[in-house]
Amino acid sequence: MRVTIERVIDDPVVVEEFLELYRSAFSPLDTLAAGRQALTDDEFRAELVEESVLKFVGRNDDDRPVAMAIMATDLATLPWISPAFWQARYPEQFARNAIFYVGALLVAPEAQGSMWFHRLLRETIIYAAERRGVGAIDVCRYNAQSVDIPRAVAKVSRSLTDVAIEEVDTQTYWAFVYDGLKPGRGSTLVAADAIGEPPDEIDLRDPSSIGVPRS
Repeated sequence: MRVTIERVIDDPVVVEEFLELYRSAFSPLDTLAAGRQALTDDEFRAELVEESVLKFVGRNDDDRPVAMAIMATDLATLPWISPAFWQARYPEQFARNAIFYVGALLVAPEAQGSMWFHRLLRETIIYAAERRGVGAIDVCRYNAQSVDIPRAVAKVSRSLTDVAIEEVDTQTYWAFVYDGLKPGRGSTLVAADAIGEPPDEIDLRDPSSIGVPRS
């Protein structure tokens, strides 16, 4: 039972095994989270061969990979975040390339229920703490409230190091479910091809200019 840190994983068999595991772990979130929570298959494969993305690989006694944590050391490899946000908030660590973003921690079905999740989580925290860096994750509401991932990370972090824990941002999704219009509230817009060229400018301060009836 050992953990290695690997820069490139390009064994096709191992890649596809972990891709299947990744997909099974994240696909339930497709209906539980409003935003996309997972990489596409091609994005996942690209991360496994990207040298700036560290792979913490857990191997069993037969030296077979059974668990993996994925940690980005270059925020530019993460298309869904804003590196400028992290640079502004943690300029010193950003300048040292010491912001470490953990995107996934996977354990094979036959190894689940063992200590692999804790072991890999511990190793990622040690890596970031040794470098006096910032460890970062993002979680949807389900994983934050039902699975309580931030609490698990905080508990292990406090056992290893002095740590300041911050919720740095929150994004909420809103839906407006309409059921038709009130009487007399229809649009007064006219199709552009029925009136010729549209005006050069529309003054959004004047509701009549965009076809909104005055009250």
